[in-house]
Amino acid sequence: MSHNFEHPQSLPQIRSDSTCIAAGRASIEQSGMLATAFLKASLAHKVGSASDDISTGKWAEAIAKLRRLHQTALQQNDAELAEVVCQNLAVACRETGDLTIAQSWQQQSIAWWARRASVDRGREDDELARLACDLTGRGCDEFIRCNFDLAETLWRRALAIEEWRGSWEAQAIDCGNLGLLAAARGELEEGVRWLRKSLRLHRLMFDERGAGTDLLNLAELLRLLGDFRRSKNALQRAIRCFERIGAEPLREQALRRYQEAKRIEAVLQFDPSLN
Repeated sequence: MSHNFEHPQSLPQIRSDSTCIAAGRASIEQSGMLATAFLKASLAHKVGSASDDISTGKWAEAIAKLRRLHQTALQQNDAELAEVVCQNLAVACRETGDLTIAQSWQQQSIAWWARRASVDRGREDDELARLACDLTGRGCDEFIRCNFDLAETLWRRALAIEEWRGSWEAQAIDCGNLGLLAAARGELEEGVRWLRKSLRLHRLMFDERGAGTDLLNLAELLRLLGDFRRSKNALQRAIRCFERIGAEPLREQALRRYQEAKRIEAVLQFDPSLN
């Protein structure tokens, strides 16, 4: 689904997600081979120890344990363990305020998850498509509830699936949603980056309605960034997109916002001190 962003919301409190550790521990403990049962149990115990540290706020201890588990996962080429460990390193790093590092761990978790999905022969393409659709829908639900961290995780997982499947349409939806999420957090430049990705995909598909909606959202973010010239240009392009497909209500909406942008620009030119 696409949204028309109007106003940003404040950044919510970042919350830890220890439930994914429990889920990861349960999945690690499921071993079909007796030869690896002891190793799996040992790893599950170590993941559980890191879980306890996270639940009690011992971030440094948790990160140290999870980093050691990450090395084990790499040495054994254990994608399942790597996914769980990277996900929870992201959780711990968010709590310590290392947001850039947290984002890196989150991306690695998604990559490991996508790798596991790609080699699972029991999952057909349509099943992956349904899974991605479900993740996108759940992300929308969490976005509405202002659970932005969970919404981001769900949308990024959906995007990873669709990138592997090669679905431009679904990728555009997830990129657009991540752009709106960034804007809702007040991260306007990040929002612009995601929306441009969505716009590029819609252009590749010759999807005028999708491209026009992206341009409307881009115009709003550029306005909030104070870039009135590019905001106005985006609105002009949105108007042309909607004109080409006869989407009159959307064209009128874009036209009203364009006229408002022109008035703002005129005021700024009349009084340079407002720039």
